[in-house]
Amino acid sequence: MEPISHAGKNTLTMKPKFEIAYRGKMFEIVTWEGKPGVTFEAAVRAPGVRLIIETEKDGRKALLMTREIRREANGFDFRLPGGKVFDSLGELDQHRESGNSIEPLAEIAAKKEGKEEAGISGGEFIPMEVSKAGASVEWDLHYYLVKNADIGEQELEEYEQGDIETVILSAEEIFEKLSQREIKEGRSADILWSWLQKNGFIQFKKD
Repeated sequence: MEPISHAGKNTLTMKPKFEIAYRGKMFEIVTWEGKPGVTFEAAVRAPGVRLIIETEKDGRKALLMTREIRREANGFDFRLPGGKVFDSLGELDQHRESGNSIEPLAEIAAKKEGKEEAGISGGEFIPMEVSKAGASVEWDLHYYLVKNADIGEQELEEYEQGDIETVILSAEEIFEKLSQREIKEGRSADILWSWLQKNGFIQFKKD
């Protein structure tokens, strides 16, 4: 892609040449020249998926979520089921080199994580949006709306057993937990606020 031009000056290259300064299993630090003589850096993690699984509770629309023990929350957190699209940066490299779209792989991962973490099978997986972490951290989360899924038993990995349980929360309960900051993954909280609004659970009255 050609550099973007502002007022006759080329100020930013949208596809610069990246160099890897550090690489672990899931994260790498990359650097690039954003503007002539100016070096930028960012942390890159393989993308993940999150699921908005619609169901019913007491005859009203609700969501199937998980209650998990999370280190970063220093205890329990209510979360949208999900996980990784790739298990390593090496797999991400292979995908990038293929030049193929990530969407089919993200959907496969969404169905896999839905089965393992939430115990669901079948249903419609509808892409919602891809949430970006920010300029200096590249960690995309692919959100899917899941409708008409069959709910069964979880198929957790051995190390996850005892730490993740499923819960069905009504819209009112989700609103309360969001308000009380009991849903701590910020990007998922943002998606949940939007889900509540689009389904008419948040309304403002005029004076």
